[in-house]
Amino acid sequence: MGMSRKRLGESPRRTPSPTTHPQSPRRGRRAPAVMGTAIAMVGLTTGTAVAQARVHGRHEGGRAAGATTIQLWESHNGGPVGGAMTTLVDKFNASQKKVHVSIVVTKASTKLLAAIPAGNAPVLAEISHYDGSFVHAGALVSWNSFMAHSKVVSAKNLLPVAWQNGDVNGQHYRLETDLKVSEVFYNAALFKKAGIAAGPTTWTQLATDAARLKALGVIPIGWKDSSAHILPAFMSNGGTLLKGGNAVGKQVSFDTPAGLKTFSYFRSLYQSNELQFHHGTTLREDLAAGKMAMIDGTSAGYAKVLAAVGGKFPVGAFVEPAGSTGHAANLAQGLGFVLPKGHTHAQDEAAWTFVQWWFEPAQQALWAEKTGYDPETRAGIAAIPAAFLAGHAGLRASIAAAESPHTVARPTSDSYQEVQAALDASFFDAVTGKQSVTSALTSLNKQADAYMQGSSAL
Repeated sequence: MGMSRKRLGESPRRTPSPTTHPQSPRRGRRAPAVMGTAIAMVGLTTGTAVAQARVHGRHEGGRAAGATTIQLWESHNGGPVGGAMTTLVDKFNASQKKVHVSIVVTKASTKLLAAIPAGNAPVLAEISHYDGSFVHAGALVSWNSFMAHSKVVSAKNLLPVAWQNGDVNGQHYRLETDLKVSEVFYNAALFKKAGIAAGPTTWTQLATDAARLKALGVIPIGWKDSSAHILPAFMSNGGTLLKGGNAVGKQVSFDTPAGLKTFSYFRSLYQSNELQFHHGTTLREDLAAGKMAMIDGTSAGYAKVLAAVGGKFPVGAFVEPAGSTGHAANLAQGLGFVLPKGHTHAQDEAAWTFVQWWFEPAQQALWAEKTGYDPETRAGIAAIPAAFLAGHAGLRASIAAAESPHTVARPTSDSYQEVQAALDASFFDAVTGKQSVTSALTSLNKQADAYMQGSSAL
């Protein structure tokens, strides 16, 4: 049974088959004019499904007459993850007679807040962990009433860190669907050649392994200079995301012994030519070409790494190692389902039908196997075949991190996105020698505190 996977702003064209994933649209095209009816963007349909679908410039076949059709805005724009989303939504549509999901590929995290008051919002969307602005604007419907009698989407079934994501004062406005954590991927053949039996479990071991790999004439480590890839090391050395904890507060605490230890560690690796900074695509290409021995990333990139390597060598993986606390730490992030306000009860119930189906074990396992994301539910983890896990080190690492009590959710503060941008800049300047570690931490703390207390980077 086919489905529509449309990009916001595309000109009319036919629906792709379930085995294809559309390419990115050309930049600069205008989005189609908003129609003055609910079907223009929301797409609630009854007996005139095909006619209304054509209003949107597409033909949607295989849909039961009288089905409630909802649009899902999401940003998986290709590759293994986009393909997996298409596969799962096709599977849902094939199993249903009363609900039909139509995907629109767009940056919902940035476009949705403006679309809601304009009356152009979809019934269902996936947005990032920066959902505080949506909550404060009263733009979202809480999932709590839907979850009240659900055994699937419940605190007992969801992993604790997945349950915490999107929880604002006891109300769940966002249900995490792309649970990703930081991990490191490596060329197992190079590790073996260097006499390294397995991935390191401490940052000290990682530095020792880097020196061995450098002797082979390769770049030992490739890293992303972004907060998602700095904070796990910082927290493993005793740091917290905010002063006094990881969830709430109006101050940060980077100018601490944990910050000094973490920044200095990466500076030492960089100054020894054992670490380079690059974007994700470059890191994957260099790993695949045998130029780099290990690269930092997230579980969201595991399938992309395997595709880039193409079987040329076995790919190993490990979670970011333990620091001075004696344990590893990690940060859970990723997109999650939200229910924008402004729709009918029937539409909201249709969205919940899909969301609850998504969290069932079979779908959770399939999503994890195809993407490398950890399942959000305990039942989903249990549904992954042992043989599959045995051959996929990246998925094993992401599950270990997601289940760890030392993995925390990102703060939901509206200001934390600006804090992370300041952290990225200060970390890069300190590690590359543009600024001393101590001065970088001092200025970072001052600037980040200002953001948390209401200042803006704009």
